[in-house]
Parts: sequence; structure tokens; C-alpha cells
Amino acid sequence: MTDLEIQASKLADRAEKATHAERMMLQPQIDRVLTTLAMRGAPVSGRLRRINNTLKDEALDDMFDNMPV
Repeated sequence: MTDLEIQASKLADRAEKATHAERMMLQPQIDRVLTTLAMRGAPVSGRLRRINNTLKDEALDDMFDNMPV
């Protein structure tokens, strides 16, 4: 397992245990690691993809929660 894969696993663990605000702060890091792994041709776990997609959805929901109707 490479250092980047270990970092990805640790970020995923942190995101699963974090508060909503902490998760939003971790999302860009997770996205960068996921992108870097993919660019290097390394396998990206389904778990990491699911967490990243969930965090992106949460960020999008937060953005629209504050929009006036």
C-alpha cells in the first residue's frame, strides 16, 4: 500500500467519524487524493468514492439551503 493510499484510508476514517462541519473541511482533501490516485492509475476504493460523493452532495445541499426563494 502506498503512502497516498494510506492517506486516503485515514481521511475516509476521519470523515466517517467527523461532524458535519469537519466533513465539509475534509472534502477538498479527499477529492484531491482521489483524483491523484486515479491519475496515477492506482485503484480507488469504492468506500472512498462513496464518501467523496456523499460529501459533495452535502456541500451542494448546504449551498442551496442558504439561497433565498
